[in-house]
Amino acid sequence: MSHFKPKFRDEIEIDQRTLLAPYAVLSPKEGSRLYDEPVINTPTRTEFQRDRDRIIHSKAFRRLMYKTQVFVNHEGDHFRTRLTHSLEVAQIARGIARSLHVNEDLTEAIALGHDLGHTPFGHAVESYLNDQLKNEGGFLHNQNSVRVVELLEEKKGLPFGYGLNLTSEVREGILKHTKDTTKIYTSLEPEKPGSIEGQIVYFADKIAYITHDLEDGINSGILRDLIESGLLTPKDIDSLWDMFNADQNWGVSSIINKLVVDLVEGTIEHLAELDPKSPEDIRNLNHDVLRLKNYKTQYDTMKQFVEKYIYGSPLAEIMDSKAKRIINRLYRSFSQNPKQLPYDVYAKFCNPDIYPRRDGYYTTPNRILCDFLASMTDRYAILMYSKIFTPTERIISV
Repeated sequence: MSHFKPKFRDEIEIDQRTLLAPYAVLSPKEGSRLYDEPVINTPTRTEFQRDRDRIIHSKAFRRLMYKTQVFVNHEGDHFRTRLTHSLEVAQIARGIARSLHVNEDLTEAIALGHDLGHTPFGHAVESYLNDQLKNEGGFLHNQNSVRVVELLEEKKGLPFGYGLNLTSEVREGILKHTKDTTKIYTSLEPEKPGSIEGQIVYFADKIAYITHDLEDGINSGILRDLIESGLLTPKDIDSLWDMFNADQNWGVSSIINKLVVDLVEGTIEHLAELDPKSPEDIRNLNHDVLRLKNYKTQYDTMKQFVEKYIYGSPLAEIMDSKAKRIINRLYRSFSQNPKQLPYDVYAKFCNPDIYPRRDGYYTTPNRILCDFLASMTDRYAILMYSKIFTPTERIISV
């Protein structure tokens, strides 16, 4: 007969107070959620577990399945999407958090939500929307991810305009997974480093996209074409593994292992020097606490390789040009005749003041339009493009 008792929120929090480092974030601060929710269900989960689950069950999270990471979804079934990337970041980040004795639930929630505000077709469309909104606060995917969870998502039981009502600790981590330059969300203290859990996601995101985008680039045939054209040699590819003393037979997972171990060991040494006694000690530093121990130069070299040969490849350039052309024509068409917008989007376009104003950029008709474009999946954007610009495309579904 089992002697184990059910472990719900109270018991989980006791374990965390006992087992986690003093600088780990154990629970949200008072008033962390924008809306003070009534207690309805038995509290089986911690607040950060609730946030993680709200993200997973959101429409924005499901749409990531059909949003481009590097290679457009219809180019192949096995290329990564924003959804698989988010899951991979969460897996890497959770492992690092466990090794550093900090809060895995908070880390996982941030990781799963960090790209919710990404556009269809990747960074090319992010850049385009930023140009359209340059007089209204601009557009960066990390800030838009906060906008999605704070404002745009709609959850049953919550008032309109409160999004998923996540804790500020998760929203801050989402904001700071990319270096924030505009400092729009003042309540999230953009001038300070984030929690150590948020910093873990920042590094896990980089490790994931550099290694996995390299793998997708290899599978796409880009590097084979470069070798055949004489711009690279097989030895250039082998050197990416050799500089990490990694086993190429295991693919990029061997490089990920080397980077994770190096990051954990370097961070533990750095934390021993800093000797933080609380999460606030981490926040009051003027720099991030995570450190690579031995592989910083190698990591930078691999990052430069991926940027030059994968992101700068003819394939990527063609896909980016297509993406901008699609979104540009949709943007101009909707701007000239907003009655083409779906009913719910058009209603918000005509009455943007329906959204509450908080810190962050305020809502205008142009912002509503860009919200709609940013929310699109790749395939929905292509379908909408066909409906508007292809004369023979049916626009009635029967």
